[in-house]
Amino acid sequence: MKRSIVAAVAALAVLCMLAGTSFAASIKKVNVKGVLLDMNCYSTHGLMSRAHGKTCGMACMMKGLPAGILVKGHVWTLVVNSRLLAHYIGLKARVMGAANPKTNAIIPSEILVDQHGKYTKIAIK
Repeated sequence: MKRSIVAAVAALAVLCMLAGTSFAASIKKVNVKGVLLDMNCYSTHGLMSRAHGKTCGMACMMKGLPAGILVKGHVWTLVVNSRLLAHYIGLKARVMGAANPKTNAIIPSEILVDQHGKYTKIAIK
């Protein structure tokens, strides 16, 4: 029951971010590098470490709570199935995709995660 409520709230949030013509008008392609994080723990407690990612962060994202990327002090919400990124919280990543600076959202076309000094592509579709 809780999972379906969380998933519904996350889906509604994504739809709200994408709603309206302002998204289409301000969309631009981006290629950013930063640290993957779960938006729930980061926004409420500032947590983003790899140690946190292996426990609470992974649990939050497996429930469907949104993922994000911290880039030079700026946080972007990633409009993607967060369960696909749950095992990578706290790692460096490169995200390419379409961004809306007004909503701080990126729809990724590609996500690469740095694992032991080598970037690995994550299947997001």
